[in-house]
Amino acid sequence: MGVIVFFDGACGLCDRAVRWLWNRTDADVRFAPLQGETAKRRVPEKFRTPPLSTLVVWEEGVISVESDGLAVIARRIPGLLGRMACALTLPFARPLLNAGYRFIAGNRHHWFGTTCRLAPDTERLLP
Repeated sequence: MGVIVFFDGACGLCDRAVRWLWNRTDADVRFAPLQGETAKRRVPEKFRTPPLSTLVVWEEGVISVESDGLAVIARRIPGLLGRMACALTLPFARPLLNAGYRFIAGNRHHWFGTTCRLAPDTERLLP
């Protein structure tokens, strides 16, 4: 099935990030809310229990979170931007990246709201 990016379906920042990725990745990258049926089947409960605080990426049965999840996604972004994003996930950068990730995750609802405007009628958006 390729890659599934699980995101908080009630997060304005997550909505924007998914729309950005949607336009830069091909059809083997799909998206599903952590609150949905696909997540219930593939994502461990600890990542689906509120407060939802991490990006979860599923690739061939392997779950990746935080900077590891970002690395999986970065490999799917073509061109220079994807290569630059992969560099951010090098081992020496991970602690700093994870700390920044957690800070943003903790404040994202306050900064970006709780609206998700993704169109539910597409094959790339799973339930």
